[in-house]
Order: sequence, then C-alpha cells, then structure tokens
Amino acid sequence: MHHPNSAARAKDVVRGYLTALRERDAEALPRLIAADAVFRIPGDHPVAGAWKGLAEIAEKFLLPMGERFDPTAEYTVDVRHVIAEDGEVSVECVTRATTRDGAPYALDITAQFTVEDGRITSMREYFDTQYFARTLFGRD
Repeated sequence: MHHPNSAARAKDVVRGYLTALRERDAEALPRLIAADAVFRIPGDHPVAGAWKGLAEIAEKFLLPMGERFDPTAEYTVDVRHVIAEDGEVSVECVTRATTRDGAPYALDITAQFTVEDGRITSMREYFDTQYFARTLFGRD
C-alpha cells in the first residue's frame, strides 16, 4: 500500500537528482540514488549499459559523461513534463551543454525512474543514441 503522497515525494527525489546534475553536485547523489540502483543507458557508445550500484553508476556513467562536457559552460536540464504514479516517475526533458570541443549539445530525453524509500532504485533513459554517440564520442 502506497502512501497517498508517494507520487509527490517520488517527484521531489527525481527533481533533486536533476538539480544535482545541473549543479554538478556529486555529494548530493548518495542521498538521491540507492546503493543498489540500476541505471540503463541505451545505445552503442562508451557509457551504454546497465550500470548496477552507486559506485558503478558514478564510474561508468556519471563521471565519463562529465568528462565529455566543458566544465566551465552551463549544463541545463529543461524539464517539459514530470508524471508520477506511486513510486514511478516519467520525465521528459532537454539537456543542454557544451562539449569539451566547444560544440553545442542539446538532447531530448525521456527517463523512467523508480523511487523507493526516498531514493532512486532504477533509471531507464530513452534518447537519440545516434546523435549522442556522434556529438559526444565522434562515432555514428
């Protein structure tokens, strides 16, 4: 039985995660992501895969992603929709940044989150993997 406010609480956790990404606040992530969480990133590129656990998510996804962007340039997450039911949260957003090579980067993403006990236990992202691989990793 879910608490009636569980959808609102789950949304708050996901919004906190998106804010931490935008503010490059690595210290906030352990409060927002469960120790045994699984992140699934689609495509054929260096950060694609199903990353299990906070350490692997950081090492295989978050840190390599950070290295692809200009750290002095703004990283924005323009949230279009957030829909939640119980602990399931769906987000449609556009992330914008500048690559290390100075190229503009803008990616439409839909991400499905599962939130349990105040932390993200699962994230599944869906986006244009060809654009992502070409823009960030120089491959088609």
